[in-house]
Amino acid sequence: MNICVFYYDGFCEFEVVFAVNGFRDNIFSAALENRVYVSEEKQKYLPDKTIHELNPEDIDLFIIPGGNPEQLYEKTELKEFISRLNEKNKFIAGICGGAELMAYYGLLDYKKANGDSQGFRVDENNKHVYEKVVIVDEDVVIDGNCITSIGQAFIEFAIELQKVMNIYKNDEEVKDAYNWLKNIKDK
Repeated sequence: MNICVFYYDGFCEFEVVFAVNGFRDNIFSAALENRVYVSEEKQKYLPDKTIHELNPEDIDLFIIPGGNPEQLYEKTELKEFISRLNEKNKFIAGICGGAELMAYYGLLDYKKANGDSQGFRVDENNKHVYEKVVIVDEDVVIDGNCITSIGQAFIEFAIELQKVMNIYKNDEEVKDAYNWLKNIKDK
């Protein structure tokens, strides 16, 4: 299995850190350019590859972290790459602003989805982006190959991604992983 996490300036690292940790033997990073990216938390990240070096056939799950993705809206090379992933029915997951980017690119048209920090906020300036999206009030939403999440559900997002990628053998392992991440002690 090959899991790719996408870097961009200002991406929200904490929203994907638990997902990345669960895939540690099968994850790599990519970005538009081979340079250092600074996260929202002011951490510095150097991607393993650029989008141009990737073959969509070789990716099972593409993760788009939250942050402010507006700088990516007009990046045709990224939109075309993600569209190719979508055409090949590869899993594409966005949390918070990552889900917003998916909506902007049209990936969520006629699909159930949610995103932003606490849910998509539709107003006069962005209603054209969400007019075909079926916005639901759920923390993590899986519709076909698209997985979206509100930013505050980063633990649930990680668990759902790992379930989709068959990391767990059974429901007990899922429960144990969730309880460990939430610091819930079984009594």
